[in-house]
Formats: sequence, C-alpha cells, structure tokens
Amino acid sequence: MSQEPINRPDLDSQVVRQLETGRPDLSFTPLLEKEFREFCLSQIVSRGRLAASVAFVLALAVTSVAFLLSDPGPAASPNPVALALLYPLLGSIVLATLVPALRGHYEVITGVAIALAGLCGTYIVQVAASNDASYVLASQVLLILYACRFLGLRFKFGVSIAGVLIVANAVGGLVLGLPTHELMYMTAILAAATIIGTVSSYNWEKTLRLTFIEQRMLNELAQRDGLTGLYNRRIFDDYIQRVWRQARRDEVPVEIILIDIDHFKIYNDLYGHQAGDDCLRRVAQVIQRAAKRPFDFGARYGGEEFVLVLYGPPDDYARTLPEQLRQDIMALAIQHEGSRVVPTISVSVGVAIADPNSGRSLTGAIQAADEALYEAKQCGRNRVIFKDASESEVETGNFRAAYRQVS
Repeated sequence: MSQEPINRPDLDSQVVRQLETGRPDLSFTPLLEKEFREFCLSQIVSRGRLAASVAFVLALAVTSVAFLLSDPGPAASPNPVALALLYPLLGSIVLATLVPALRGHYEVITGVAIALAGLCGTYIVQVAASNDASYVLASQVLLILYACRFLGLRFKFGVSIAGVLIVANAVGGLVLGLPTHELMYMTAILAAATIIGTVSSYNWEKTLRLTFIEQRMLNELAQRDGLTGLYNRRIFDDYIQRVWRQARRDEVPVEIILIDIDHFKIYNDLYGHQAGDDCLRRVAQVIQRAAKRPFDFGARYGGEEFVLVLYGPPDDYARTLPEQLRQDIMALAIQHEGSRVVPTISVSVGVAIADPNSGRSLTGAIQAADEALYEAKQCGRNRVIFKDASESEVETGNFRAAYRQVS
C-alpha cells in the first residue's frame, strides 16, 4: 500500500528525509552528522566511564590472582611490560570521560587505547601460545567484544580495532613461528568474535541514529508553526539572535525579508477560514523552498506575515531572491476576487540588508525591514522594497502603529 507523499513544509526537512531512508550506511549529511556526534557523545560517555572502570578493576584483580596462584614462567605469568602499558591505557579511557577538554575526543582516545591494549594482549597471547598455553586467546576475544559492545564506540571504530588485532595476531604468529594450523585457528576465533562484535556495534549505532533522528523530528515539530510548518515566532526570536552573532564573527551581512499577503483579511472573509489556512500553507511552502542554504531559515512572523532570513547572501542572490519570491507566490494563481491589486493572491515584500559590525542593532535591522514592508504597502502593494539597514531612521514601534492603520 503506497503512502501519500509528504508535502507539508514542517515535514520537508533533512531530518525526516534521513528517517525515511533509514541510511543503513550509518552516515548523515555533514551538518546532521556533526550534531549526531555530539548527541552520541552525550549518550556514551557515562557508559564508557563505567565500562572502562570495571575493566580496570577486573584486569587488576585477574592479574593479582594470576601472580599469586600461577607457577613462574612465561606461559603463565603476564608480561610486566605489557601490563605496565595496559593499566595506563585503561586509565586514559576513564580520564577521557572525566576531563571536559578530552571528552570531545573520547572515541579517538578510546579507540587508540583499546587498539594499543589489544596489541599488548596479542603479545601476551603469542608468547603464551608459543609455550603451549593458547587458551589465553580468550582475552583477545573478550577485548574485541568489549570494544565493540560496551564502550559505546561507533561501528567504524569497532571494525578498525578488530582489524588491527586480527592483523597483529597473524603477523605476531608468523614472527614467533607458531604452527600454521594453530595460527589459522586463532585467526578464525578472532574473526568470529569480530563478526559478532561488529554486528552488535552496527545494530547499536543504527538504533542510536534512529533515536537521534526521531528526537530531532519531535524537536522540529515543537519549534514549528502548527499550520504552515515554518518555524514559529519564538524560535525565530531565538535563532535570529544566534545568526546575528555568527554573522558578526564571520563578518558577513544578514538579509531580513518580511513578506505580507496582500488583503488577506478580505480573502479570509470572502472564501472562509479553511481556504485562508490553505492559502497560508501554500505561501509558506514557497518561502520554505527559498531557505536552501545551511543558515537560511523561514518563519511565520505573525498572522499573514512571514520572514525569511538569508545568511551572508551574495549580492546578486540578495537582490534577485525577494523578487523571485514575489513572482513564485503570484504563480500559485490562488484566486482572490476581493484584491484591490490583482485578481490572485499577491504579497508585499520588505527587505533589509544589515551588517552586524556596522553598529546597527538587530532590532534596528528588523525595524528597517518593517519600514521597507510598510513602504511597499503604501506604494500600492505587490512589490519589493529594499532598505539599507544602516540608513534607516525609523524609531522602533512607530512603524507597527502606522502599519495597522493602513493594512
């Protein structure tokens, strides 16, 4: 049974597209992948701390028992040099979960530590095997399963560690001159452990990615206007502040585009609220499609008014997009017999281009776009008016009072 295609702007996002495709290759788009890594770290750090701490204590206990109960000799006694490396490596994993400066590098630190610990273990195993004590191979099997399952490492780290240990086992066996059949047996056991561990790691990461995507989708829906699917006013007020600060750091301009549907109250009265809602949704879809680049975004500013923010737009793009928006909304051909401008739905557009480093405030930049929209209304509607935010002198609050009188 085929599903109806999703057309609503609130569902037309990279988050939902990733959720629908499933992405079995365990990768997202670059921006989403960066967010997932942060989410992943928040989920695995406490888990890794517990797993590394338990491993450290167990390794210490097993070593102590081995020294106390075993007969002296290389086949039974752990190599002191290898052990001298093993404990600091396990300790480094715990440290990576506790020190804030290291926490962001937890996976790399843990992956390197486990790989080096595995090499130490491989050395111990190979020495033991050359002295007819190949049962020590169990430690390597446990290490692979431990790395893949309990430390919370992503799939690629688990596979890399397992691959290093298998290669090290084969090379070490050849160097020490282990019998071929014994070396093949050890390699097969490690390969089987790798398959079990990495399949478990793959499924765990895929589940974690699905959880991340579902949470992102729920967060997006909570941030969206229920009717149009664009960001709501509360999110706009928060996000525009962050975009403004980022633009100041990057020394790029911000373009604020206010879009108001002409004579929308008349349209609502003439065609009914259901038709009015459908009109708002269709206009919102056009605005949503215009927010193509990473930091661009559209929002419902209030009533029949929308806002589109462009981050550092090139000059030609900044000038042509607002007019293209106006034409695309006209191209919807939504009949409006009550319009005093054209017989279809049209919009008035006010545009302000502001440089955050010019001394103009964000409030002033938005006010400049307000002023431009007001001028577009005064000049007959269905047009685009540009304002340089640095030149606007309108006092905050005056525009809205005047605008309500002419809308």
